Amino acid sequence: MSDETSQAIVTSVDDRGVARLTISRPEKMNALDTEANYGIKAAMEEWSKRDDVRVIVIDGAGGSFSAGADVVSIISQSTANGSSGLDPNQARGIISAGSELARAVRSAQVPVIASVDGPAAGIGASLALAADLIYTTKRSYFLLAFINIGLMPDGGASMLFTSAVGRVRANELALLGEKLRAPEAFAAGLVNGVYEDRPGLDEAVDKVAAKLAGKSRSALRLTKSALDAHTMSGFEAAIERELEGQTELLQSPEFQAAIAAFAGKK
Repeated sequence: MSDETSQAIVTSVDDRGVARLTISRPEKMNALDTEANYGIKAAMEEWSKRDDVRVIVIDGAGGSFSAGADVVSIISQSTANGSSGLDPNQARGIISAGSELARAVRSAQVPVIASVDGPAAGIGASLALAADLIYTTKRSYFLLAFINIGLMPDGGASMLFTSAVGRVRANELALLGEKLRAPEAFAAGLVNGVYEDRPGLDEAVDKVAAKLAGKSRSALRLTKSALDAHTMSGFEAAIERELEGQTELLQSPEFQAAIAAFAGKK
């Protein structure tokens, strides 16, 4: 087994061909900062090129999958130049980073499993939904929290959630910004399985990963591509719409007020 560790992520590949990426910022509920974004994208790209990798598992450390983007980092960027908000280039860069995460997962040449324990919120929810198979613990939930701070879904979430649960339920999640708990997510067809606790989740995911690792890599790649052609055809268009809309919203007075309030609480 090979292992690599940074301050933001831990990666490994075992002798079965199962690659694992753990988001490891438990003190921040695994909120994604620049280092984590880069590490996830780089790992996906590397593993896609390796013939010995048959399946990828993404999870989070410390009882959270990911709380979304690191808002503290966004606040720092918005005030670094002494201005009261982000300029268009800064805003576009922030959203592009999140979009590239989801794109890297969808571009992986092998199946990707999201192993979700705890909250998957904001871009963390987008990252989980970009996976091919999604398993959770009972205490987990998905939250499109964007609307609560004056933003819109990004990372492909506007398409990923709609394709999984349908237009009406996706509207409810995106417009109201309320939690979708794991049992409800399973009933809605958003996830493949729900388990009592983390040990149960880990055991189930390992069995699925082992089963996939025993199959033809070429067959997995071509099957994933064929399925995506029917179910993910709107993904790139969604990314572009989100990029334009979110760039505008990141510069809005509503978002600036929301992050000022967040900074005050911190």
